[in-house]
Amino acid sequence: MGCGKSTAVSDTAGPEEKPSMAMPKSEATIKSALLIQKWYRRYTARLEARRRAAWNIYQKIEYAGEQDQLNLYNFFNDMINHVSMSEPGRNKFNNLVLTRQQNWRKSTQTSIECEDLEFMQATDPSQIKVSAAYKGPVLKFPLTQGAMEMLINHFKNNQYLHAKYTLELLRETRKVLKRQPNINQASTSIARQITVCGDLHGKLDDLLIVFYKNGLPSVDNPYLFNGDFVDRGENSTEVALLLFTCLILNPTALYINRGNHEDHIMNIRYGFIKELMHKYKEHAGKVVRAFEDIFSWLPLATVIDQTVLVVHGGISDQTDLAYLAKIDRHKYLSALRPPVNAVEETDKELLAAIANDQDANGDHINLREWKQVLDILWSDPRNVFGCTPNTFRGGGSYFGPDVTDLVLSKHKLRLLIRSHECKHEGYEYCHDNKVLTIFSASNYYEMGSNKGAYVQISSDSTSHFVQYMASKSHKKLSLRQRLSLVEESAFKDLKEKLYSHHSDLMAEFQKYDPANTGLITATDWAKALEMVMDMDLPWRTLRSKLVRVSLHGLVDYKSSFEDYTLHQFTKVTYQWRNLKKLVNY
Repeated sequence: MGCGKSTAVSDTAGPEEKPSMAMPKSEATIKSALLIQKWYRRYTARLEARRRAAWNIYQKIEYAGEQDQLNLYNFFNDMINHVSMSEPGRNKFNNLVLTRQQNWRKSTQTSIECEDLEFMQATDPSQIKVSAAYKGPVLKFPLTQGAMEMLINHFKNNQYLHAKYTLELLRETRKVLKRQPNINQASTSIARQITVCGDLHGKLDDLLIVFYKNGLPSVDNPYLFNGDFVDRGENSTEVALLLFTCLILNPTALYINRGNHEDHIMNIRYGFIKELMHKYKEHAGKVVRAFEDIFSWLPLATVIDQTVLVVHGGISDQTDLAYLAKIDRHKYLSALRPPVNAVEETDKELLAAIANDQDANGDHINLREWKQVLDILWSDPRNVFGCTPNTFRGGGSYFGPDVTDLVLSKHKLRLLIRSHECKHEGYEYCHDNKVLTIFSASNYYEMGSNKGAYVQISSDSTSHFVQYMASKSHKKLSLRQRLSLVEESAFKDLKEKLYSHHSDLMAEFQKYDPANTGLITATDWAKALEMVMDMDLPWRTLRSKLVRVSLHGLVDYKSSFEDYTLHQFTKVTYQWRNLKKLVNY
């Protein structure tokens, strides 16, 4: 009875008499927020890890391609030097590869007037007829601002400028560039600021966005474009012509530095020559010749307000601006091949500089001068102290924070601005904020892969960044969806790279599989890839995306290639693989 009574009393007790286990509302809200925050951080961390992995793949493939380009060119160069002059076909091969180099040597032995005459004859537009069907801009010199706006509207509609007017524009551009020094001096005294843009790589939409957001170049709104405005993209011609038009209109409103892709040999590999051949047909030879010469006249660097150095690639511990200011930049028709010099015995300073470096024909190469140019165009910063050869790209140097301090201090500068490397946000500081990388081509690797950016350097030494992404389609996708597209494209490119080394990889895999089971350990699989591919990638981490893995953790190495057949790879891919084998041989 007592128990029952006790239970009855408990059952009839009011709510205030019950022991409450409920959590206070405020505490529950805080814990929920913390859980959501923890989940979101893990989620974003996983996405960031995936993005960095895809980014790493893209960069390694890009740099490996540039290294292959240099190796291939060096192979042909060595082959030319070792072929006897009497052998059939040598002269024809030389004409294809070394024509402009020989023309420079001839011009320096005669006169600048002869060189100019040869250029004018080779690019003469007077005999090119303009069809009545042509509805595009008709350029008249001197140019006006209306011509610039007319060109922009024309290019927006995916139309080309006629070859005749293109050549006339390029010839006028050459006149302007020839008057400029190796190192331009820009000032913010009038405009109070200057806009610096990085790589555009033929992306016309990005250039038009910059002009839309920031206005067209003028004395009150000066620009500096830091090289690599051609190659890779499909509108390199239009980007170059718009920049050159601005330069002609007002050379003090727009400065252009040379990049490593303003180079005839790079243009052959990375698309600009092909673009010109497609757009200008029978007149392409003249247009190619004009661009090749103009690129060699582009200044190597710009100094803003005597405190900010702007170069395309970077510096090295040997960088000397006073030395660079005195060289003949035009003789570097390609920075990948050093020009030869006929040296007089009385020129003791040059003889000391070139030391014993000499080619088979008795001509001398000034290696100190060549290295200075290569470093300006090809170098990259690293967070490791010192200065070492840039092994990933195959040209230029890696320079550390100590090298940055050395060069900036030597020339009494506060900041180095460079481009040359794609950055996810479009820009990035390093070396204690003394080196700024600016990259203006958005969606460089794939749609949504990166933002483009430009920076406004003010007279009070402050920097203002503007970021953008050219395509509107990315707005319809979530961050995860955009990342999945980038990731998918990165692994597709990597698999194609693996397939191009199919024979070498299979031979290396089979060293670890003497029984021919088709299975090897993940460690052995990664070792084989490192040996053949020479790409510093986390292969073990990436294996789930590249191969099938058994329940016991063994890698089915043949599955790396099963999704690809011969018809999926172009003839160029195989030619390039075979040529690289020749280089290695």
